[in-house]
Parts: sequence; structure tokens; C-alpha cells
Amino acid sequence: MDARVKTLIEDYLQGLLATLEDEAQLIWAAERARSAELNLQGSTRFDGSDQATMRALAYLLEILVKRRLGREVHLYLDANGYKERRCAELKLLAGQLAEEVVRERKRVRLNPMAAYERKAVHEALSGHPEVHTYSEGQGEARRVIIEPRE
Repeated sequence: MDARVKTLIEDYLQGLLATLEDEAQLIWAAERARSAELNLQGSTRFDGSDQATMRALAYLLEILVKRRLGREVHLYLDANGYKERRCAELKLLAGQLAEEVVRERKRVRLNPMAAYERKAVHEALSGHPEVHTYSEGQGEARRVIIEPRE
């Protein structure tokens, strides 16, 4: 990601954090030409589990970059490593549910999840010889289904 884009985003976020009487270390990851992941490590005001807030803040930052620098970027925000912890939890859950599906020969429908959460479940079970996964539903109601293989 371009240094000017990163500086603009960092300055804006540090100002916002100061206004909220919060502070965080901004950690960039998975940087590509027009997209990046940014973790607000140490923030007490932002909780990565509130994905609606994190998506809204990312959207505001994307608009800021577009208006000030004329560049289109895509940001994926996290706070305090929530997404990584959540994916690890989901992978464990997926394994447990796969065992249940194999044992009972019945499919399991998970609760609706964000795209990155569904991806973690699909990846966790992609090599499982006795179950397969797919997603169904639209938008916020999209969920993973785990079924026994025929």
C-alpha cells in the first residue's frame, strides 16, 4: 500500500483515537497494492467482535482516501487480534461439528457468519474425508452447512 495512503489513514485513526481518549498501535498486515489489513492493537474503545462498527470505520477510511488522494483502497480492520482468535475458535468448532455430522449422519447448519468466518470453517474442513461444506443464504443471513459425504 502506498506510503501516502498509510500516513493519511494512520493520522486520521490516531486523531479519532485521541478524541475517544483511547490509543492503539496500528499494525499493518497482508498489504497489497490496493488493500490491506490493519489491526488496532491495544484499543479499549474498539472491539473486533463488533464487526458492524469495524466495517463502518473501514468504509469511512476508504472514502477519506478516495476524496483526499483519489485512490481506491480496501481495508479490513481488526482490533486486538479478534479475527485471528475467532478463526481459531471456529476451526475447533468445525472439527467438533464434523464429528457430530459423521456420527449422526445429519447435516448441521451454523449460525449466520461474516465471510471471513465462513472461509475459516470451509478451510478447516476442506480435507475432511467424511463431510463437505457449502454456504447458503444471502448477505447477513449467509451461513455454512456441514453435510456427510454420500
